[in-house]
Amino acid sequence: MDELTLKGITQFYAFVEERQKIHILNTLFSKLQINQSIIFCNSINRVELLAKKITELGYSCFYIHAKMLQDHRNKVFHDFRNGACRNLVCTDLFTRGIDIQAVNVVINFDFPKNAETYLHRVGRSGRFGHLGLAVNLITYEDRLNLYRIEQELGTEIKQIQPHIDQAIYCQ
Repeated sequence: MDELTLKGITQFYAFVEERQKIHILNTLFSKLQINQSIIFCNSINRVELLAKKITELGYSCFYIHAKMLQDHRNKVFHDFRNGACRNLVCTDLFTRGIDIQAVNVVINFDFPKNAETYLHRVGRSGRFGHLGLAVNLITYEDRLNLYRIEQELGTEIKQIQPHIDQAIYCQ
């Protein structure tokens, strides 16, 4: 964990109610300049439901989780890496050793419980010296975890602004 870094990754949070999350995600998709994004959920069920919802909203979306057959996971990963899809919804299965240059946005649809998971998730953007953006959807229940993770990682996660300058996450 000591070797991982948040360098080059701008981090924001949006304080939301659970029922607002889909609407906020849709707003992010419409306002951000996303090359590719990875969207993290805390359960397999939520991954599948969210991927379905994103597709219904008209965005290209794959999903991946541990209960899928390995061959299927490999195909999804390969297709995502090759740009067949812009958005990937996943569990923490996808937090380590996954280096996809085109990923410039990570969204924690569900906020992680600990600093190590947060660091691994957010680190999927900003790879290979590129800039990245992390947006965390924070509910009332997540607020203490947010504060604790900021303290543990010695980082500041700022409240999201109405306009995010593309220069901080796009090359």
